[in-house]
Amino acid sequence: MQSRWIFTLAGLVAAAPFALAATTADSDQPVDAIALYSRGAAVVQDSRTMSLDAGEQTLSWPVIGTPQPDTLWLSGSGINLAGFDLAPSASGSGGPLSSRVGQSVSLDSPGGNTRQGTLVATDGDTAYVRVDGRIERITAASPVQISWSVTSKNGDEGTGHDVTLHVDAAKAGKQRLTATYQTSAPKWQASYTGSFDPKTGKLRLISQAVIDNTGHDAINAKRAWLVAGDTSRADNGAPRPMMMAKMASSESSGAGAPQAVGDVYRYPLADGLHIEAGAVQSVALMKPISVDATRDYRFENYALNDTGKSRQHARVSLAFDNDTGQPLPAGAVRIYDAGHAAQLMGGTQIDDTPAGAPVQLALGSAFDITGTHRVTKRSSDESGATTTQVRIELFNAGNKSRQVTIAEHLPANAQLADDVPKPSGGSADEPEWPVSVPANGHKTFSYTFSRAKS
Repeated sequence: MQSRWIFTLAGLVAAAPFALAATTADSDQPVDAIALYSRGAAVVQDSRTMSLDAGEQTLSWPVIGTPQPDTLWLSGSGINLAGFDLAPSASGSGGPLSSRVGQSVSLDSPGGNTRQGTLVATDGDTAYVRVDGRIERITAASPVQISWSVTSKNGDEGTGHDVTLHVDAAKAGKQRLTATYQTSAPKWQASYTGSFDPKTGKLRLISQAVIDNTGHDAINAKRAWLVAGDTSRADNGAPRPMMMAKMASSESSGAGAPQAVGDVYRYPLADGLHIEAGAVQSVALMKPISVDATRDYRFENYALNDTGKSRQHARVSLAFDNDTGQPLPAGAVRIYDAGHAAQLMGGTQIDDTPAGAPVQLALGSAFDITGTHRVTKRSSDESGATTTQVRIELFNAGNKSRQVTIAEHLPANAQLADDVPKPSGGSADEPEWPVSVPANGHKTFSYTFSRAKS
């Protein structure tokens, strides 16, 4: 049986040199397990019963995704892996389209017109195809699809690849072997959407795990986990091109409760992972959470910065403690204002946050809260020590008073003068002071610091 790869260069996403419009069918036999890492490659583990001869031999082992050849591990009783061969189509270098350079392709135009040609080169989001003795340049603006037919070795539709393993077996007979390797896809990340009620101070968050299969193979795994945390990896490969993702409905019941494994957390997917090539699935990461949050205004500067008469806007953030009793994996966060219809407060990123840790979500700038930061005086004594006076003036054009946190970054070895108000937070070299700015008014705050000659 034949299946057809179809690539479209029209309507590409910004980061995608080539986009997948249609894919082949799933492979017949799912792999045993796959773990998706939020900041890198997936890890695939697959066990198969193989008939072995005693001594040196070669085995054909099916793999999925874009295997990274130097990550392959094979285990079995009395088995020694002497080497392996990975076909160009399985190595994924440059993506599936670039692997067709020098081979025939079809150019499918609107209206059903199809022409045959030879792919001669690819360059970023541009393909060069020889058709009827001339070279055609096809870009993202071209309403043309590039396609070709493929046939798997066993006659079934599929895009799986085989690795040829060179092994040395201690004895003949059937044996259960397990292969473990890394692939560049699929990947996942946490995504949070929240609604903040300014009257009650409640922040409600829902979380999703967004699984993006940017590879050109369907993934079928009996068991699957989402891994949250930063695990170091040796990656010798260049970044792979991203394919256009098509949304896929997920029938999964969502991710299970996080399991602490070593220094990371794993979220089990109860139904395993079944996702088409180029598709995106979204599953619930955890139950909705509700926390007490505070909207903060922050005016932050380096102590020696002088803005002159130019005003800066204060930064707006939501602060809360992760008292949910569970970790919050890193991901994108988007917060809506529950007090107003269709009002976005802002979007940002949250880092991996353990249970009980504080969270500060920077959501943008305050339109009405501005300020100037001036160095009003600098002097030095006979020893070379310097004394600096700083004046900060905050302006509030709104009809409600606002408390603004002034955050200063002092030079190294700087000391605040004795008559300066004691900071309410921060640290010795990054002091913070809360200042209340009246509605439709302004407030001035000054401080002095000294610094010995270095």
